[in-house]
Amino acid sequence: MSENLDKRLSAALRPIDPGEDFTARVLQRAAAEAAAPTVAREARRHSRVAWVPAALAASILAVVVVRHEHALRRDEGLAARAQLIEALRLTSGKLDLAFQLVNDSVGARNPAQRGAS
Repeated sequence: MSENLDKRLSAALRPIDPGEDFTARVLQRAAAEAAAPTVAREARRHSRVAWVPAALAASILAVVVVRHEHALRRDEGLAARAQLIEALRLTSGKLDLAFQLVNDSVGARNPAQRGAS
């Protein structure tokens, strides 16, 4: 099986002569670029560099958006914390009031325990 694969790969990857037409086109293009190197070079440089400002702007925008989202989450967390603290404070007050009412009620029903305490 391995030999068959090797034979098929060798056949598929054997060198093929592209012909005189291909060689002529390559040489013609090389001569045209040599005749006007600044235009071809500028076109290549422009195509490589054209995306840099857009990528930089996208990166800056991403940082701004992420920081804004982080600030919103932090503010939401602080607001939730404040609400929780207020709820715990109110609950504590209500539990203190209930404790006092229960103890006053027990003391009023059983004066002997009140004096023993």
